[in-house]
Amino acid sequence: MTKFLDPLDSAFILLETPGTAMNIGAVIELEVGDVADPKERFELIRGNIAARLHEIPVFTQRVVRAPLDMTWPILIHDEKFDLDRHVVRVVLPSPGSPDQFDAQISEFFSRPLSPQRPLWQLLVIEGLEDGRTALALKVHHALVDGVSGAETFASLFDISPEVRAPESMVEVGDDEPTVTTSLGLLRQGMGRVRQRPQLILENLRSWGSRLYEIVRALIRVIVIHGRRNATPDQPSIFEARRTSLNGAAGIEKSYHRTRVSLAEVKRAAKTRGVSVTDFVMATTSGALRRLLEDRGDVLKRDLIAFVPINVRGEGDTANLGNQISGMLVALHTDIADPEERLSAISADAEKTLGQQREHRAKIFQDLPRVLGPTLMSFGAKIVSAFGFFDHVPMANLMISSVPGPPIPLWLSGHRVASAAPVGPLFGPFSLNVTVLGFEQYLEFGLLGCADRMQDLATLRDYMFEEATALIASTPG
Repeated sequence: MTKFLDPLDSAFILLETPGTAMNIGAVIELEVGDVADPKERFELIRGNIAARLHEIPVFTQRVVRAPLDMTWPILIHDEKFDLDRHVVRVVLPSPGSPDQFDAQISEFFSRPLSPQRPLWQLLVIEGLEDGRTALALKVHHALVDGVSGAETFASLFDISPEVRAPESMVEVGDDEPTVTTSLGLLRQGMGRVRQRPQLILENLRSWGSRLYEIVRALIRVIVIHGRRNATPDQPSIFEARRTSLNGAAGIEKSYHRTRVSLAEVKRAAKTRGVSVTDFVMATTSGALRRLLEDRGDVLKRDLIAFVPINVRGEGDTANLGNQISGMLVALHTDIADPEERLSAISADAEKTLGQQREHRAKIFQDLPRVLGPTLMSFGAKIVSAFGFFDHVPMANLMISSVPGPPIPLWLSGHRVASAAPVGPLFGPFSLNVTVLGFEQYLEFGLLGCADRMQDLATLRDYMFEEATALIASTPG
């Protein structure tokens, strides 16, 4: 049966332009383990993935788009699926330093996924100076968001050193011939309209209802902007001002990571009566303040972060696809004192999180349906061609938080020693900061445009220093 992507999932395909590869992922290090031969270790990992492919169907499905994107894309089984195109082994040159490792990860996330194959890839990296093996997982945002991805790809891992047997394969019947080509997809859509002409009227009614809701929400944003002084804790899409952080990202990316003790972060946050997310925001804000000072940037207005929000129901984590919204958060970068900055961020979050989640969640779901696939695809090309996001920032960066597994994990008998997240770069964003709590650490993953964020390693160091300074100054 033909499986159409949900409109929001489709948006991550249709809005993709050169430089805006809509990929998310993780950088994982494994402990050395008992297997000394790197080639044998790779074959164990590859074999483990091959045995469990059927547990994650999207790993063997590719996306098909209609001519001129006249319908939503579909997922079909890839009859020519070749695991060796998706699980690749590389060896760092000696000595395998952290800088060499970061350069390898940066290059990996700079390469877009092939649209002719299932939209994921796993890089097995050997030759690290401490003898460990690392993995870099890259998957298209159209298939999963941060929450469903963490839950679904857990199927590749075990909860003990013992490698579990794969689940039994279940044959699923298909009561409709599956479309496998772009033209076939278009013909199928036209055939459905001929069989049920009333579909046109039904779609127009649905379109009109969603358009009304979006227009109403936009009017509310404009009204809030008009009385900015009365609502300083609710930034709008008109608030952000362009800085050297802003502009559409180029093809080449840069990646760095750092980590701090999760227990110490929780203690520092709890003592101050703030959340771990507030702590992350304040840490990022302080680091950006220092970075912009290094660059000689004069902030005319506070930095605004775009923060994705999970809108799934409780317990609904295993379903693939995207169930996300987003909100805008003032980072109070203009406040010099770290404690005052953290308090201001926490106070804003307490007032606005629920409001922004309620008012903006529906826009994210409805906007793709109102615009439709053709207009979204064409619009993305026009926006990219005219460099729209180089002049209209909307926000200055993305900051997101991904829930980590609550228990230790193993892969093919090797314990996972660390797991740093990788968020996407799209639209006006040249910097993404994503955090994940894994075992005893809070892991920070920084992805930036290589041209605009040449000092990304400096920002990483500043973030570590800001975090450790807040931890060290915790009372008691």
